[in-house]
Amino acid sequence: MFHVIDDTEFFCELVKMIVEDHGYRAKSFECSEAYIEFVNSAAFASPIAVFTDVNMPGMNGYEMMSVVSRLKSGLKFVVMTTEANIRTGYMDNPCIHLSKPFTAGNLVKVIESLIQSHNCSSANDYERNSVDDLTTFLMAKPSCS
Repeated sequence: MFHVIDDTEFFCELVKMIVEDHGYRAKSFECSEAYIEFVNSAAFASPIAVFTDVNMPGMNGYEMMSVVSRLKSGLKFVVMTTEANIRTGYMDNPCIHLSKPFTAGNLVKVIESLIQSHNCSSANDYERNSVDDLTTFLMAKPSCS
């Protein structure tokens, strides 16, 4: 299961569809507040990772990651944004920075790496990395040790 948070409904559903086409379940949320409400509910189950936009009305994605990390430790976040870098002060939350626009192929690479890490039960095997279509894929290889 993956969670997807983006205030642009089309983009949120597109990411969800790509995840599902790759054989995994996904649940989408239109804003940070809706996701935090879900995290606090009895229906919450930890996902493999949370894909989140950061520039959203109300609570931005960075603030949401901080709140959710305090509520549920060990979650992996993938920041999806047009921003070139992760904002100062928020570097401890995301494990991957995925630059928009990105291709479905790069999203699938991220999904596969996250699944490999999850299957290895290696919660801390990620270095913070960036993925975009202008550079080589820079994901760290997960370790099963």
